Amino acid sequence: MNSDYLKTTSHKNLQPITHVLVLEDENSRQTIILDEANYSIGRDVRNKIPLSSKKVSRFHATLLRRTDTKNQSFSYWLLDGDLQGNRSTNGIFINEKRCLVQELKHEDVIRFGIEIQASYYVLNNISDLALLQSGDFQQQAPEMESTIQPTKANSQNVMAKQTLVISEPNIMESMMSEDSSLNSTSFQDSEITKLASFPELSPNPIIEMDWEGHITYLNPSALNKFPELKANPATETHPLLVGLIKNIENHGNNNKLFVREVTIKEQVFEQYIHYLSDKKLIRCYVFDFTKRKVLETQLKESEQRYKAFISQTKEGIFLVDAGSKKILEANNALADLLGYGLEDIYSLKLYDLIDLTTSVLDEQIDFILKSKKEKNIIKHFEYKTKNKSLIALESNITWTSYGDQTILSFAVRPDNKSTNEGTFIQEQGLYDLETGLPNRQLFMEQLNTAIANSRRIQGLMCIVFVELEILEDAKKTLDYGLKSSILDGFAKRLRASLRSGDTVAHWEGCQFICLLPQVRNVKDVGRVNHRMLESLKPPFFIDNHKIYVKTSMGIAIKDEESSTAEILINQVQSALGKSKEAGSNNYKFFDQKVQVEIERLLRLEKLLSHALIRNEFSLVYQPQIAIQQKKITGIEALIRWDHPDLGRVTPDQFIPLAEETGLIISIGEWVLETACKQRSAWAKDNLTEQPICINISSQQFQQPNFVGMIQNILQKTSLDAHLLELEITEKIIASDVELATKTLKELNELGVRIALDDFGTDTVALGYFKQFHFSTLKIDRPIIKNFSADSQDKAMISAMISIAKSFNMRIVAEGVEIKGEVEELFKLGCQEIQGNWLTPPVTVEDMTKFLLNSSYDL
Repeated sequence: MNSDYLKTTSHKNLQPITHVLVLEDENSRQTIILDEANYSIGRDVRNKIPLSSKKVSRFHATLLRRTDTKNQSFSYWLLDGDLQGNRSTNGIFINEKRCLVQELKHEDVIRFGIEIQASYYVLNNISDLALLQSGDFQQQAPEMESTIQPTKANSQNVMAKQTLVISEPNIMESMMSEDSSLNSTSFQDSEITKLASFPELSPNPIIEMDWEGHITYLNPSALNKFPELKANPATETHPLLVGLIKNIENHGNNNKLFVREVTIKEQVFEQYIHYLSDKKLIRCYVFDFTKRKVLETQLKESEQRYKAFISQTKEGIFLVDAGSKKILEANNALADLLGYGLEDIYSLKLYDLIDLTTSVLDEQIDFILKSKKEKNIIKHFEYKTKNKSLIALESNITWTSYGDQTILSFAVRPDNKSTNEGTFIQEQGLYDLETGLPNRQLFMEQLNTAIANSRRIQGLMCIVFVELEILEDAKKTLDYGLKSSILDGFAKRLRASLRSGDTVAHWEGCQFICLLPQVRNVKDVGRVNHRMLESLKPPFFIDNHKIYVKTSMGIAIKDEESSTAEILINQVQSALGKSKEAGSNNYKFFDQKVQVEIERLLRLEKLLSHALIRNEFSLVYQPQIAIQQKKITGIEALIRWDHPDLGRVTPDQFIPLAEETGLIISIGEWVLETACKQRSAWAKDNLTEQPICINISSQQFQQPNFVGMIQNILQKTSLDAHLLELEITEKIIASDVELATKTLKELNELGVRIALDDFGTDTVALGYFKQFHFSTLKIDRPIIKNFSADSQDKAMISAMISIAKSFNMRIVAEGVEIKGEVEELFKLGCQEIQGNWLTPPVTVEDMTKFLLNSSYDL
């Protein structure tokens, strides 16, 4: 392999900035990496870049590299003619303008004569270079001429500067072809080697697929990055393949590249898709953009934090372009100080804000810019308000560079020499100086904005009114300073207990108000308020004083009836009154029904955390019956919770709580071990064929040690793996197909059966039946419930049964309640049922009796 050629394809040897020239004519397109000090360009074959057109001069142009030592970079200049001063006949045109000498810029379009066109690029990313190279081709013209014609003397040199990409769509055919015409000369052998080496050496995955959906080629990088593609998965099951076949109709005859973003687990890729109509192939180039995406997210979050900071700070802050004097950024505090709306500020320039003539202000700015970068300079300017009055503000000014832009940062506050700061800010309606929180006026503005946004945002919006009461014994010893410190500490605790997007404001006296603009459900509202209440209970330690306080909280949730800020405020104040009547350290909702529901859910959550330790769970069992043989074919284990005070708690009440809190992991493991232990006991009574069937939650399935845990339980309970059937839903598979593939394969190898549960409730990808080995298909109750009155549901069940049979799966209809359903299901070909028609879930003792029976009356 030519080592020079490796230089042009291996990303390890590329400079941080790569200069590229792309030459094009009707017979070829070549991507040339520029890394030498000069290049001669022309028709003569002695040129470093020879051109084939007879309409260019023998020595048509010269590329010269110019180094900028200060910035440690270089650029290329293009000269008309050679270095001896001889100009070309037809000249050179850059961006349609004729020139003698010019520095090249990124994406400049160059024309040599009238037949040869070139494009100049400055790249800093290997993926961009690979994308350019992907469009290269070189075919023999009728006269056996091409854009770049190496002679024997300089062919090695030219090889070092060119990167050829296979022009024929099927890469494997190009690499493996044994056509004798390709092997007739050593030059052609070299070309074949180069054609084959690009995809093989590319650090980025290259995938090729025919229009039937069969993968025809994977380069080594693709095999390493996506080994699952080697098995040629169904096109709709792998993120890189989804939609490619469907889009043939739209893009199949379009020779352009299409790009899309694909997320696989936590990795983000950009996929460039090329439909090659002549060979009925699809070629994809895949680039890992995860790091860039993370950086973009971090940058976006940083910008959001910055904007949140400047929007909440009490000082007016704004950024100015030092050149144009245009306002780039500003916060609400500045808008309120000057009486403008925030949007109005962005249309202004610095000249519109500071009461100085243009020339004098320019002199002041020039003085600031001559100081050290990021040095803080204090100036006292008079600022013009919207109503044309003047305000003296102290301005803390720094400057910095951002790219080629110089930015001035202003932080302004009332000038203490002429204005009382506290009075000024209070009059302007900004923040409370005692606590540093927004005051009532600012809160109402934020509340009105949140109400407007709530109409388009899913979830709930609520406000919380909090009142602090200092106990009588402490009141006697408190002076103004101590009381102020308590309010400040109280405010800090409130802020710390809320989420980053929530707002806390000082209403008046010892009253505070909180805005929660977006909450998922009422249970989360209860959790947040419980956390707030707990954070406010401990005493305050100030100046050797231990001060106890009581807290009352009222909560109002926005609904259709409380559509305005005034109604919500009235509701939350009414709820605060209920809280104060009920005593200290509690919270009350305006809606009593919500109060009852929240108290029930939070109590249930607390009790659930102790249920496993206190042995409050038990299992019941429901058999699955073969209709014709009247024999038990499987047993499903179902969990029940019997609380000593609450009584029987149904699964639909506590399972969602267990999933939200993460308790489902430990509860699920208990169910598995208990059910397997019981099934092992039944096996001793010669009940050997029926598997024990257990539902698996998404959280359980996604645990890294899930398969290992199953294996340990089977060993611990001495249960054969084929007697355990795990029921999973299509949603579990769809949430992470790669993990599901790995986990289900390991379970199958272990011998564990897998059932696809709740079939018919979601859109199941039929490819899953081929991709995964399911032993059982369970038809969900809602489908069965309606099928007698709905012919479409009946047709759906018939189709489900046909599909399952073609994959040798047993079919179990769940939730069968009446005899008519049994008869209809049997007519449709369903062989097994489960439901209350035979028996509801029963205790282990009753299930044992069932197993001992030889047949059952259906």
